Amino acid sequence: MLTGHFGNFEVATAAGLAQFPQARGRFHFVRRPIRPEWLDRLVTRRFRKAGFGVLPKRGGLDAILDRLAAGDLVVFPFDQHANRKDGVLAEFFGYPAGTFRSLAVIALTTGAPVVPASSWREPNGQHVLRFEAQILPTEHYDTNEAIRLTTRSYNRALERMIVRRPEQWWWVHRRWKPWPERTRRGGT
Repeated sequence: MLTGHFGNFEVATAAGLAQFPQARGRFHFVRRPIRPEWLDRLVTRRFRKAGFGVLPKRGGLDAILDRLAAGDLVVFPFDQHANRKDGVLAEFFGYPAGTFRSLAVIALTTGAPVVPASSWREPNGQHVLRFEAQILPTEHYDTNEAIRLTTRSYNRALERMIVRRPEQWWWVHRRWKPWPERTRRGGT
């Protein structure tokens, strides 16, 4: 699942999952630890109580692949900046943005479907979860280009979700940070 930080995403997702008890324990969020540690423990405990698993963003590939092999859903918040080590430059709202390549790599390697999902809060207080059509990976003879093109298609899906309810996108992640040039090893 490809998503971003929309509306009350944690409330909406927990409320949505409560409507489908058979899905309890089958959704796993990929996220980095929150600081301070006590807050991370609290959030993780609340996620698990609501029926969500939590997978680490760093070093979590094996766990992600295990969950996918078990038929579970892995949720990737895709609206954060990625550095050169972890990402590719892919256009986002008309500007190059460091974007995590991991979702494209996993989709291209495993064939796992990628489904965009967003949530928002209606004026009456109701929370809505919306799932979109699957995004197929872009095939290309050059693997790096396939990753970049697939990542760009994920950014386009994220753009569409944001434009639908821009006031509910939590935009503080600064997607357009500078992208440093590659440096050569050995001092030259």
